[in-house]
Amino acid sequence: MQVQKHSRIVSIRKLSKYFIYLAVLSMIFIVLGTLLFPFVLAKIPSGDLTIAGYLAKAATVDDGLSSLLASGISTQLKIAASMAAFFFSALLFMIIGHLKNLMTCFYKGEIFNRQAVFHAKKAFNLKLLLVCAKLALDFLCLIFSYFYPGSNSSGDISHFIGNVLDQLALIAFFLLLIWSLEIGVDLNEEAELTI
Repeated sequence: MQVQKHSRIVSIRKLSKYFIYLAVLSMIFIVLGTLLFPFVLAKIPSGDLTIAGYLAKAATVDDGLSSLLASGISTQLKIAASMAAFFFSALLFMIIGHLKNLMTCFYKGEIFNRQAVFHAKKAFNLKLLLVCAKLALDFLCLIFSYFYPGSNSSGDISHFIGNVLDQLALIAFFLLLIWSLEIGVDLNEEAELTI
């Protein structure tokens, strides 16, 4: 008997159908949000807030940065924010695309195969890149909050360490899922060779 023909596959197929719809809907929202973001930035008044000034204050402001944006931002910061939003959106779009392909494999009943592992690994690698970029940006904000002239207070390092530990726990969880998929593929291939 193939490992892949287990009775739980039926319930995984049903559930994966809904995740495919959710993934497609998420991808549409990411594209629309990325296209609308420059128009939202254009509505923000121009001001003196530069990239370095924003990074220095981003680690210390608690109101969602709305007070910084209300005072106005420079054109340089608008361009950098648009590029950063495009980068993060593109990574998120590719991650969700690979997860959708993974769910498509599950929906076809092909849970333990090389294609499912490929999409899971690609999604994990892109997620790792996204996490590293986000943590690097948070660390940069923390550094700027301590050394940039004009920043009135310094950032909270314990908040940054908490974010790092949270992301490490998620990475370990996703690695565990990928390893279990790989073990399932190995068991499935051994079962096919035995028959």
